[in-house]
Amino acid sequence: MSHLKLKFSKLFDNNKVAAIIWFGLVAIALLNAVKGDAYNNFIIFKQSFFHLKNHTNLYLEYINEYKDHYYYSPSFPVFVIPFAFLPNLIAPFAWGFFDAGILYYAIRQLPIKAKYQNFILLLSANEMMNASSNLQSNGIMAATIILSFVYLLKQKESSSVLMMLLGFFIKLYSITGLAFFFFSKNKIKFILYFIAWAIVIICLPLLITSPANLVQCYRDWFAALSLKSNFDITVSMHQNMVDITLQGMVKRIFNLPNLVKWYFIIPALIVFGAQYLFYNYFKHPVYQLYILCSVLLFIIVFNTGTESPTYIIGVPAICLWYTLQEKTKWMNVLFIIAIFFSSFSYSDLLTPWVRTHIMMPYALKALGCFMVWVVIAIQIFTKQFLKVSVEKLKVY
Repeated sequence: MSHLKLKFSKLFDNNKVAAIIWFGLVAIALLNAVKGDAYNNFIIFKQSFFHLKNHTNLYLEYINEYKDHYYYSPSFPVFVIPFAFLPNLIAPFAWGFFDAGILYYAIRQLPIKAKYQNFILLLSANEMMNASSNLQSNGIMAATIILSFVYLLKQKESSSVLMMLLGFFIKLYSITGLAFFFFSKNKIKFILYFIAWAIVIICLPLLITSPANLVQCYRDWFAALSLKSNFDITVSMHQNMVDITLQGMVKRIFNLPNLVKWYFIIPALIVFGAQYLFYNYFKHPVYQLYILCSVLLFIIVFNTGTESPTYIIGVPAICLWYTLQEKTKWMNVLFIIAIFFSSFSYSDLLTPWVRTHIMMPYALKALGCFMVWVVIAIQIFTKQFLKVSVEKLKVY
């Protein structure tokens, strides 16, 4: 038994194995994705560039081009230019590998030793496969938040703010990167870079469109986001597609479709904000990592737009948190339960009946992320992060 445990432990010492498994599963997911409806998501991204260039409304329904709607910012079409001109056979693979590759890079930049990075990659690979199978941008979103955190620790305020705002202009919740503002050693520089980069990214579409059309695009974007919020609430209750969150889970279990989300978000914001009362530890590397995990999990647990592929943002946070823990029996059990619900409860590991009649209808995928988020808050309030060995870390 001990020999098997040693061999399993050595698996996390091999960077190449982690990379092969990570990108290998992504490749399998992409091969399946281009054959099904997931390819539609990439077409939405690709066509947004041509719609912006041709001064057509980005947020209308283009039933002859793709299903669903475009909900990203007017700046996003500029980001996809390199992919818009690739052949249709190559473009979705390029996008999928970019989405997975930038998250792989971000995890490699975390201030922890390589074997712990490998642990995160290997235990998150299944969820990255799930995200890739939908050809969305969730890997990019996770990466922008993590890189915003990492660059701030390295005192690269410009790069930190850029990552956060690039994420924000893809999906709004990346603005949670502002939670790392208190870790900046030069807050004035951070604010100035925030203003400068915001102006640049807002105006970026002017490279391919007119000022008048750009203003109209932003108006259309705000209107589309308002409609999407109402649409998500309706769809989530009938198709189990979105709102895979704490509030979504409670709504489904107790059949309370009209339960107001603020009953969950306001207490959560109070708990999250209270973690900043420990300002004496803002420079403590473990405290900083706990806040990173808390931010990533908050997005998953309380954002009503959360879908199953969005969990690639939360699963690495669970794994990162676990690498910092003393491996007690209780901690191991908690981690196994959290990973099971957050990454495998919607997978083929379970029978189709269990998935479709228990896990999905009640949004139980949210349970693992919520459990860990609560534990992190408790550990911060009780200062248990001070017990974590700094030998696991690479301090910048």
